[in-house]
Amino acid sequence: MASPSANTVALIITPQPIPASELSTLTTELVDLLGNLQAGTSLTSRQLSPTAIELHLTLQSCPSNLRECKTLTDTTPLKKFQAQHNLSALIIQPATLHAAHRTPGLIVFDMDSTLIQQEVIDELARRVGKYDQVSAITEAAMRGEAPYTDFAASLRARVGLLKGVPGDVWDGLKKDVITFTPGARELVKGLRQAGWKSAVLSGGFMPLAEWVQAELGLDFALANFLVEEEGLLTGELLEGKAIVDGAMKATVLNELAAKWSVEKESIVAVGDGSNDLLMMEEAGMGVAFNAKEKVQERAPVRLNAGAGGLREVFWVLGYSDDEIQELTK
Repeated sequence: MASPSANTVALIITPQPIPASELSTLTTELVDLLGNLQAGTSLTSRQLSPTAIELHLTLQSCPSNLRECKTLTDTTPLKKFQAQHNLSALIIQPATLHAAHRTPGLIVFDMDSTLIQQEVIDELARRVGKYDQVSAITEAAMRGEAPYTDFAASLRARVGLLKGVPGDVWDGLKKDVITFTPGARELVKGLRQAGWKSAVLSGGFMPLAEWVQAELGLDFALANFLVEEEGLLTGELLEGKAIVDGAMKATVLNELAAKWSVEKESIVAVGDGSNDLLMMEEAGMGVAFNAKEKVQERAPVRLNAGAGGLREVFWVLGYSDDEIQELTK
């Protein structure tokens, strides 16, 4: 938890354990770069893990929200600091927001390349020999590139290429293709134990989203619906069902928060694509997880996780390894 007098919390995550001999140098350098430590106050630190440390400090000019914090971390000196030390993340946040993460809230995930390691629509396309075509559209859409800045248009273009895929394709994907991102089960289990609600909001498809929900024990799932006739996909989206694009994700996030009486400061959104940015902005903590560069540039917070995968989101929320072990045992 944040020091009672601190108004700012900085989190440093590194790919490798931080040697004790380097820790003091690293923290001193960061404080010097921030440059406005309030006179008469002291820096305190909290080691969350061998690769994650929190710094609690009182700044003369305290950032009031994540946008102001990101403006700070995106300054040239701090960008150089992150590159020089090969940081997985440098996350600065107001102490009040950090404290809010300790109140059980709502965490919402994207599915493809976030909770799972694949892009499902690409895997479906493999079944009809159209992987290259669909993947090219997927990549352009994820980067937010024209003419696929409109998610609905890009989705319809890709779904149209899936005509003729057998309707039982989902069973094969679940059995042989889909793999969960390292740390996904641990993160959801631990936060559930701590009292959090959880959801997956996906621009993918309901058969997989419902399966992911069941496998992980999520409280809610929403994705797109495909039309199937005579055992084959028609290449169409089900009429009357809203497309789950970025705007829909943000809307549903707010609806779930209202349903479960969760304050904005206690909402976390995790995703990797441009269609996750709106829900990241709506959340108290929006995390671009191993995201495309353009998404990282625009997201409130970026985390380039290592082998721990989604487990590292625990650190972003202020949980130490000892606390994580207790929650997930």
